[in-house]
Amino acid sequence: MEVKVCPHGRGVFAIRDFGSGELIHSMSHMFVTTTPRSPPWKRWAMIIGRTPEGQRLFWDEEDEESDEYWSNFLDHGRLPNVRFSIDITKRTASLFAVRSINAGEELLLDYKEYDPDNWTPG
Repeated sequence: MEVKVCPHGRGVFAIRDFGSGELIHSMSHMFVTTTPRSPPWKRWAMIIGRTPEGQRLFWDEEDEESDEYWSNFLDHGRLPNVRFSIDITKRTASLFAVRSINAGEELLLDYKEYDPDNWTPG
């Protein structure tokens, strides 16, 4: 995967072909919090669940020094080609192809899949 400029800023792009269902990347640690550092008006933190008390759990943006910094640039798409399988308890995630992906294609998530309150562009 590589982060590069795209029409909506920066995005994550495949550097090789992936088959449907193929594991693209495993994350060994996600920054999960009830109080995201990223400002709400920027909408960088994605809601990925709730605490037992009903508070929202956010996957907040990764620091620039993090090996997972690229994940900050995964964009929303109405026809997603990737999906995260997230284990909130272990704070891990695996990114899978949900259909065949060609090298050079942007990787897109459906943010609403993780919580209906997640912001998506128009």
